[in-house]
Amino acid sequence: MNCKNLSKGIVAVLVTVFFFANCTKIKVTDIGTDLIPAVDNINTFDTSIEVVSTNFLFGDSAVPFMGRDNNNQPSAHVLGYVSNDPQFGTTNASIYLELKPPFYKYSFENVGDSLQLDSVVLCMKYINTWGDTNAVQQVNVYEVTQTIRNDTAYGTNTNVAYGQMLGTKTFAPKELNDSIFPLGQSLKNQLRIRLNDEFGNLLLAQDSSAGEPYNNDSLFRVFFKGFAVVPEVSGAGANANALNYFSIGDTSTHLRLYYRYTKNGVTDTTARNFTFDNNTRSGHVNKIERNYTGSEFAQFIPGSPNGDSLIYMQTAPGSYAKIRIPELLDFKALKGNVMVHLAELNMSQIPEGPSSMNSILTPPAALYLDYRDTILNRQVPFVNDAFITGTYSPLLFGGTRLPQTSNGVQIAEYRFFITRHVQGIITRNNPNFPIYLYSPFVARYPDLFIAFGVNNLANGRVKLGGGSNATRKMKLRLVYSKI
Repeated sequence: MNCKNLSKGIVAVLVTVFFFANCTKIKVTDIGTDLIPAVDNINTFDTSIEVVSTNFLFGDSAVPFMGRDNNNQPSAHVLGYVSNDPQFGTTNASIYLELKPPFYKYSFENVGDSLQLDSVVLCMKYINTWGDTNAVQQVNVYEVTQTIRNDTAYGTNTNVAYGQMLGTKTFAPKELNDSIFPLGQSLKNQLRIRLNDEFGNLLLAQDSSAGEPYNNDSLFRVFFKGFAVVPEVSGAGANANALNYFSIGDTSTHLRLYYRYTKNGVTDTTARNFTFDNNTRSGHVNKIERNYTGSEFAQFIPGSPNGDSLIYMQTAPGSYAKIRIPELLDFKALKGNVMVHLAELNMSQIPEGPSSMNSILTPPAALYLDYRDTILNRQVPFVNDAFITGTYSPLLFGGTRLPQTSNGVQIAEYRFFITRHVQGIITRNNPNFPIYLYSPFVARYPDLFIAFGVNNLANGRVKLGGGSNATRKMKLRLVYSKI
């Protein structure tokens, strides 16, 4: 995730919180969820207000961008193929990256033609898997044929051209936790793909003299532009059903050349690594393609203007829902100025059987809310509820996945606490703007210099009951007292 100007963002949020907190007589301590009085239906009441929820699909302008953090480290990259998600269709995730010599001028042992290749292996540091760890996947490695800029954060919809195949690997994700010990080294949590010997010999044959690839970085990038690691969606990979996460900036991600050389009549075996340069010299792209054809979600795109009974949440690049609460204004007109002790937006996963694959393709770790200022035409965070401490506080704001059991089936629930926001609508006549529900990779507010991570990229999906659902209704719970 790219979180530049974070310090400016914190200051901006603190100033905004101070401003809003001092524009009302209702202070944080008056509305805190830990100070809710007992509901007696005389002075304090508990009621539910209906919401209208509608499905939407994010367009290309909202795709995540894969930059670097403040330490120049790229975020975890996704590789894999989801072939059978009845709710959301298929997902195809490819990784493109540059692996380079650790320095220039670069050279191997000064022994001329005595270098003899044993093997060349592309290694990628494995983190974890979302999905079916038993279903076999196949990935192919190709040579990239276009320049990947090392000073650019690319969107997850970026196409990268590639040419000849260099190698292939078939594996079950559960195997990526295995350890091996080549040349006395202990290597674990790696995807290892052996590449063809022709490519390895080509790397051994280059030198560092003027105009040659190992002389400097610019010449090497002309010689070799990087690797494309692409899932195979047919053959051995046709039934894959998982996304795998890799740390491309880790030292365990590298191209390793195993070779022998002879010096003074003695043959020795050794290895060299080409790595991802975290000092911004290496470019990278993570392309993620969603295809909703034939899925349940496809039937709800576009959503109904009158609201949908089911809401489909897919972690970015994915979907969002627009939530409107028109009855809140009716409540205000009927009850007048009340003290809101709790405004809790509740939503629940629809319990289903094994065919839904919910136990394998699990819900997002967190959902997120903001709202649309339709006057200024911009997205706005819930500053008074989500940034109480000065930074984003999901433990106070809510949105984290809460495991529940319904008739023996495990489901997820999500709750958001928007008490101060609702109080502002009732007390200060703030506009009742539409609320946006989504599962972002990174939430960004450029005008406030705010950016923060919420979920791992493409990790999670869930089918929730919407505002008109008969059994799992999305609703706003209010606990309030008369003033």
